[in-house]
Amino acid sequence: MLQSILLALFHLSAFHLLAQDFSALSRILDSQKTKLKIPGYSAGIYYKGEILWHRSAGLADIKSNRPTRRDTPFRLASLSKPLTAVALLQMVEMNKLNLSDPIQKYCPAFPVKSHPITLAQLLSHLGGIRSYKTADPTDANNTIHFTSVIDALKKFSADPLEHEPSTKYLYSTYGYSLIGCAIEGASGSPFERWMEDKLFATVGMCNTAPDNNRGLSLRRAQGYRKTPEGEIEECGLSDNTAKIPGGGYVSTVDDLLRFAEGIYRQQLIKSELIERMWTSSKLKSGKITGYGLGWSLAKAPEGDREIYHTGGQQGTSTILYLRPEHQFAFVWLTNLEGVENRIPVARQIFKLLSAKPKPPQ
Repeated sequence: MLQSILLALFHLSAFHLLAQDFSALSRILDSQKTKLKIPGYSAGIYYKGEILWHRSAGLADIKSNRPTRRDTPFRLASLSKPLTAVALLQMVEMNKLNLSDPIQKYCPAFPVKSHPITLAQLLSHLGGIRSYKTADPTDANNTIHFTSVIDALKKFSADPLEHEPSTKYLYSTYGYSLIGCAIEGASGSPFERWMEDKLFATVGMCNTAPDNNRGLSLRRAQGYRKTPEGEIEECGLSDNTAKIPGGGYVSTVDDLLRFAEGIYRQQLIKSELIERMWTSSKLKSGKITGYGLGWSLAKAPEGDREIYHTGGQQGTSTILYLRPEHQFAFVWLTNLEGVENRIPVARQIFKLLSAKPKPPQ
């Protein structure tokens, strides 16, 4: 009888701690919002089989006083890359393509270069495809509207490789444009349709779409940046149709948590490909890059794995942070450029939530 009472009290105290944790989670993010002058954010946690917590705060649009809500889409920026990577791995599982295949097998619109480039090299940023040209302000700040994934290849397809594939790590959003082209070529379906039908529909991501000034993207959070004086202003113009697969999607916190859950439950790809996706790539020299197939990889302070991807572009800073050994996922979407402390905040959130009282003896 006494043991039953002690267990009941333990569960009650655990529930109380969880409630306190949620309050503390809100305080952490609200403090960041105030400190960094973030106009609005949406965040959420998946933990051990369920979407456990969500919070939206601030404004999605300052001018119209539109509040940030749970279903407010944000620009994902490079957080689009894990989505595209998983979609390609789905096709590997369907035997529609192989990671060792050369890109031109599925994307003949991309000219043959000085060295062959495989799909795996593109996914892991080892393909030698260039990044943005710092001397060309219209590159990262593109204002040209492209009608398709193949049309957008015009931005970089004529340029030579920066280096022989697998000899250097060079982060390249344009490399993911080629992955989108490969998905389109191997499926016989437009890239965006394949993503919608095969990836998003599988896990119920109903609020994820290209940032192309149509449909869902018309109601996304307005983006902001800081002036040199620290004031908040609307972000610069950018047409993301130049880089949909690698940096051009919008989504919501719930959709990204469903995406994480779909990975954990092996609804999207099976365990063998998940582990391949979360294994660091290597250079020809044998050096580990710390980037797998669409994900950044690191060891957490506690010693277990942390898998994540951040995103940053005009008017947005985002993160999806996973701790696979704990079935934990944290999403934080903001409508401000240059929020640099997303990984420390994610670690703080995990540490707070994972601390549990010990049961009575």
